[in-house]
Amino acid sequence: MDLKRVRGRGGGSATTSPTKPQQPRPASEDLPDIERDINKRDALSACVVSETTKKRLSFRMFDSHFLSNYLEKLPREKRLRAAIGRAGHRDVDERSNRWHASVVRESLPALSDACPLPTLLVFLVVIVAVRLLQMFREVRSLPPGPWGFPVIGYLPFLKGDAHLHFKELAKKYGSMFSTKLGNQLIVVLSDYKTIREAFRREEFTGRPHTEFSSILGGYGIINSDGKLWKDQRKFLHERLRQFGIKCVGTGKEHMETRIMGEVETFLRTLSRQKDAPMDLNTPLAMSVSNVICTIMMSVSFQHDDSRFKRFMDLIEEGFKLFGSIASVNFIPLMRYLPGLQETRKKLAQNRCEMAEFFQETVDNHRTTFDPSNIRDLIDTYLLEIQRAKEEGCDEQLFEGKDHDRQIQQIIGDLFSAGMETIKTTLQWSVVFMLHHPEVAKAVQEELDEVVGRKRLPKLEDLAYLPYTESTLLEVLRRSSIVPLGTTHAATRDVYLNGFKIPKNTQVVPLLHAVHMDPTLWDEPERFQPTRFLSAEGKVTKPEFFLPFGVGRRMCLGDVLARMELFLFFSSLLHVFHLEVPQGEPLPSLKGNAGVTVTPDPCKVSEAGVKADGGRDGIPLRKSDPEERRDLV
Repeated sequence: MDLKRVRGRGGGSATTSPTKPQQPRPASEDLPDIERDINKRDALSACVVSETTKKRLSFRMFDSHFLSNYLEKLPREKRLRAAIGRAGHRDVDERSNRWHASVVRESLPALSDACPLPTLLVFLVVIVAVRLLQMFREVRSLPPGPWGFPVIGYLPFLKGDAHLHFKELAKKYGSMFSTKLGNQLIVVLSDYKTIREAFRREEFTGRPHTEFSSILGGYGIINSDGKLWKDQRKFLHERLRQFGIKCVGTGKEHMETRIMGEVETFLRTLSRQKDAPMDLNTPLAMSVSNVICTIMMSVSFQHDDSRFKRFMDLIEEGFKLFGSIASVNFIPLMRYLPGLQETRKKLAQNRCEMAEFFQETVDNHRTTFDPSNIRDLIDTYLLEIQRAKEEGCDEQLFEGKDHDRQIQQIIGDLFSAGMETIKTTLQWSVVFMLHHPEVAKAVQEELDEVVGRKRLPKLEDLAYLPYTESTLLEVLRRSSIVPLGTTHAATRDVYLNGFKIPKNTQVVPLLHAVHMDPTLWDEPERFQPTRFLSAEGKVTKPEFFLPFGVGRRMCLGDVLARMELFLFFSSLLHVFHLEVPQGEPLPSLKGNAGVTVTPDPCKVSEAGVKADGGRDGIPLRKSDPEERRDLV
C-alpha cells in the first residue's frame, strides 16, 4: 500500500492547560504521519532528528505500527521532520521510485537546516541502502544469472563468441537466465518450449531501443515495433503472397522463374572458370541479391556492374560497422569515445549512401508508375501512398513517418535479411559437402534418379527428393547462422516461467543451444541428414527445429528462403562435383561469429564434364563422379 504524507494535526498534548488557548503550529513544523492500516510486512526507513540534540541523528528499521505509536508518544516539541521511505516486499515499480525521489527532494532542505554535513551524508547512505534493498528484491524476482559490475555489468567477462559463452552459462544457471550487459538487462532462453511460449505472446513483440535503431530512426520493419510494425507486417504478408512468395499457384511459378534465371547465371559464371579454383562468395552474393532486386524493383544487374558492386560493398560494410559498435548498444556513453564516434559517423554515411541508391530507384518508379500494372514491391508501396492521399489520410500512413524513408528502409531490411542469410547458408552447404563427399554423392544420385540428366531441378521435384531436402535441413541446423536469433524486447512487465521480465528487457533466443542440444538431437555435432527422415523415408521436422525463428516476429521470407536454398543447392550439385583444390586443407567448421556465423573463405574446384543434354549452354555432369572433363 502506498504511503500518504498527511499534514500534522494541531493541538496541544493531553497535559496542556485548558486556560491557555492553543496556538496553531506553523506550516514549517508540519510532520509526516504513517497510514495506520499499513501492512506489517512493509518496512520503513526512518530518519529521526532530536530537537534537543540537533547534531545527533539515529537510524532504525521499524515495524510500521511500532513507528506510528512511537511518534505519537513523543512530545510534540521533540517530534522531528522525518524522511520516511517504503521498501515494499513486492515488485518495485516506477511509482515507488518517484515517491522516494520526492521524499528526498523535500527532506533535504529541512535536514540541511537542522543537521551538519556528516548527518546529511549518513542520511544519503540510508537512502542508497533502501534503494539497494529495492534492487535486491527486484533481482530476486528475475531469472538467475551473473551480473558482473555496476555500470558495465557482465561485459568484461563476455569473451569469445557470445552464443558459445551463453551456452556455457545456460549449463550453469539453467535454460532461462538473466545478466546485465552495461545498463541493459538481458534474459537468454535456451529451451525451445520457453522460446515458443514467449514469442507467441504479444508482450514479447518489441524490439530493443539501441544505438543502431536510433540511427535507423524507427523506420522499416526489422527494427520497428508497435503499430507501425503490425501494419507493415500485415501489408508485406499480403503483398508477398501476391508475388508468389507466401503461397503456391501461378504466383509461385512466376517466382520460380525469377529464381531460376539467377541460378543459371550463377552456374554459367562457374562454368567459365574451367578447373581453376575460385571463391563462390562473390558470384553467389550477386545472384542471390538479384533475386531480391527482381522482387522489389524489377531489376537484375550484371555481375560486373560497378554500381551494383558498390551497393554490395555497402551491405557488407554495414554489417561490419554494425558489429563494431555493438558495445554502444549496452553502454550508450561509449558513443562519445573518439574511435566509436568515427565508426558511428561511418555507419551513418553508409546508411545515407544506401538510401540514395534506393531513393533513385523509387524516383524512377514514380515516373513509370501505372496503378493497373503493379510490377514489384516498390509499386505496391506507391499504390498504397496514392490511395492514402485520395482518402485524405496520407499523413497517418506509416504512423506519420516520411513515406520515402519508410520505403528505403523496407528495401534495406529485406536486402540485408534475405541476401545475407541465404548466401551464408549456401556457403555452409558447400563447406559441409566438401567435408562429407559421401553425402554429396547421395544427393547427386537422388537427383539423377528423380530429375534425370536432361534438365535442372524444379520446385515440383522437391516432394520426391527427401534426402536432398533433409541435407539442406541439416545444413540449417548444424550451421545455425543466426545463433542468437533476433532479439525481442518486453513491451511491459510480464512473467515467464514464474520469473518477472521487466518492461524493455531484451529477450534473446539461443537457437544455437537448441539446435545442438544432446537431449534433443543424437550426436548433435555430427552432420547427419538422415535425422530428418522417418523410418518410411519421409521428411520430418521436429518442433525444436527453429531455423527461421518462431512466433509473431518469425522471418517474413522463410518461404522464399526455402525456395532459393533448394534451387541453388540442388542445381549446383546436379551440375558440378565440388572438390578442395589440390594441396589445400578442408575449410574449418568453426565459423566466424558476427551478425551471422560465416564460414572461412575457401576456394573450390568445380570438376564437371561437357554438356550432355544441358540447356542454354549449362553443362551437366555425367553419372560417374570420378571422371573429370573440361566444362563448356
